[in-house]
Amino acid sequence: MTMPEPNHARITLDIRGMHCAGCVGSVERALSRVPGVVSSSVNLTTEQATVISESDDPSMTNRLLEAVRHAGYEARLDDAWARSLGTRRLERKRQRRRQRRGIIIAAILGLPVIFSHLLVHGEQAFLGLPPWLFATFQGLLTLGVFAAAALPIFAGAARALLRLHANMDLLVTLGALTAFGTGVGAIIADLVGPDELIAGAPSMLIFETAVMIVLFVSIGKYLESRARGHASAALEALHSRIPREALRVVEGKTQTVSIDDVRIDDVLRVAPHGAVPVDGVLVAGHVSLDESMLTGESLPVERDAGDAVFGGTRVTDGMADLRATATGQTSAAARIAQLVDEAQASKPPWQRLADRFASVFVPIVLLLAAGTFLGWLVLGDSTVPAALMRTIAVLVVACPCAMGLAIPTAVAVGTALAAERGILVRDPGALEAAGSVIEVVVDKTGTLTRGQPGLRSIEVMDGHSEQEVLRWAAALAQHSDHPLAAAVTQVARDQHIELPEPQGFRSVPGGGVLARIDDHDIAIGSETWLGEQGIRVQISPEQQETHRLAAVSVAWLAVDRQVAAMFSFADELHPESEQAVAELRRLGVIIRILSGDRRLVVSQIAKQLKIKAYEAELTPAQKLDRIRDMATHGCPVAMVGDGVNDAPALAAASVGIAIGTGADVAREAAGICLVGHSPLLIASAIRLSRQSRRIMRQNLFWAFAYNVVMLPVAILTPLPPTWATAAMMCSSLTVVLNSLRLRRIV
Repeated sequence: MTMPEPNHARITLDIRGMHCAGCVGSVERALSRVPGVVSSSVNLTTEQATVISESDDPSMTNRLLEAVRHAGYEARLDDAWARSLGTRRLERKRQRRRQRRGIIIAAILGLPVIFSHLLVHGEQAFLGLPPWLFATFQGLLTLGVFAAAALPIFAGAARALLRLHANMDLLVTLGALTAFGTGVGAIIADLVGPDELIAGAPSMLIFETAVMIVLFVSIGKYLESRARGHASAALEALHSRIPREALRVVEGKTQTVSIDDVRIDDVLRVAPHGAVPVDGVLVAGHVSLDESMLTGESLPVERDAGDAVFGGTRVTDGMADLRATATGQTSAAARIAQLVDEAQASKPPWQRLADRFASVFVPIVLLLAAGTFLGWLVLGDSTVPAALMRTIAVLVVACPCAMGLAIPTAVAVGTALAAERGILVRDPGALEAAGSVIEVVVDKTGTLTRGQPGLRSIEVMDGHSEQEVLRWAAALAQHSDHPLAAAVTQVARDQHIELPEPQGFRSVPGGGVLARIDDHDIAIGSETWLGEQGIRVQISPEQQETHRLAAVSVAWLAVDRQVAAMFSFADELHPESEQAVAELRRLGVIIRILSGDRRLVVSQIAKQLKIKAYEAELTPAQKLDRIRDMATHGCPVAMVGDGVNDAPALAAASVGIAIGTGADVAREAAGICLVGHSPLLIASAIRLSRQSRRIMRQNLFWAFAYNVVMLPVAILTPLPPTWATAAMMCSSLTVVLNSLRLRRIV
């Protein structure tokens, strides 16, 4: 989508009534024809239209709304659309339930029509019923099938006719209604009495043809609906991370206010284990913050009075007051939400391919059907019923059931197979797109590394044993929520060390903890805090530089006011990362690291994994820019990440792959989610996608080839409509069976 110039405006519309890629194309065309529109992009998953226009005055907005309504859809300007994402998700679920219920009802009503036709071939009484009564019963059941499953298809065809636009719905509707109308004509003919004109009436009872057309196409549309990703859930998940309320400090007292009521320079209180409501500067207190949603840094950072903090980050320890420097709509987290929205809106869905083909294919089929009728009637010296049967055969044979099933069935089988292997495919386009990627961009933290601090080493002093100091440190750490404390406790548990219960436990936010254990005064914390307790920590500048270069955090343990041990912590390389990189190289994929972490840390990881291309200290917007640059140069790229800061890039990439243990919004924004934390699954996902892509190509080739072969047969030979329907059914079954073959070849 065209990015707005400084003098251009971005207008977002809420669209209702879209159900397929054809609807997307209709809305986009309607918007693009409005004078003053620079570009438009419609997102089916979020039901949003993003328009870049020369102005945003009310008259422009009104013209856009009117254009969408004239195209047959509902539209409104909704500034608070993010709040309704959950409602829309429920609406989509209800719609899929209605589709499923309609298909079941249609199958119950339609199967007797199909089986009874196979038994009597439309030429004799069934269960002693007169032929006209039996045919009437079939017709009524067929009407029930239409009512249960075909109304959305008929509505799409009606919209296409009103706008003089041909689509798949129109072709399906013509085939089904012509078959139904022919059956009704046969009933009337049987009641009136046979003559030369209606001598072929019994063979014109082809209600089963209409039933099979509706059932196959409805199943295809349902599979397509299920295969659509839940990309809008990315924004819903991200907005759930943005605080809705804040504690405003007024004359020393706190009052709860809506985030929308926060104004710049308001003083807000940040509670322990809560979220920072908006961007601001601390004016009092001390906190440890989890800023991984912005930087990807797994270790908490310490913030004191005078330091800047960002909305949406989480407090792991401490409490402070801040002065707001931004409102809720302009905070860091809200800006990331906007980036995700823009990235998703600019990604065109693969379903548009079918409607582009239909815009040419459907008019050709209609001309061929009309030509067939006239040709058989005039040149073939046939009766009207016979010529009409040839015409129906052409319409039925050309019904795009196989084309409608080609991609959804491959997606259904591929996604089920992937799920069995720990790979969840959320976006149907991702299953096809991942097979074409030639470059994989990975975030460092939580992807190539474990994503959380681990205890790297213990340096013991003053004659104590390593197990002894670990026991004391873990006894204190078991009562702390700090990530470093969790790392110490985990190591002690792994070594099955029995932990004593500390006495007089006291925790100082941002400093450390102390207690009495085994008749000793034990304290563990930072060098600065221990110094404040009168405990001197001796560390040389060389050691400090070594720690900085190694990107480690350090905590000191003191026993009876004497330093006894130094604990070093760092985010460790995932044990499967080297093998994962090797697997990707075997697939011929280029690997690049984009990280928000410090340059020294990223360079060390890149060196360990022998990855030459890497960038560090990138913001979410910069990551998004890098991915867009690659796309501009025609490079299909997969983005792999686990943090909120990766969400915009995940949404903008050809395919986003999220590590399942990461942030909710990363999993929601990505088309593919890897269950657990195994980077080896990245290569597995690409390998499976390549095979799925191959099956999709074969299915599409068969769907096209079927029409190329069968259309001339239907035009030039007296192919009965029932045989044409059987050919259509065999074509569809071939596509389904070929998709099922994926389970055996991967």
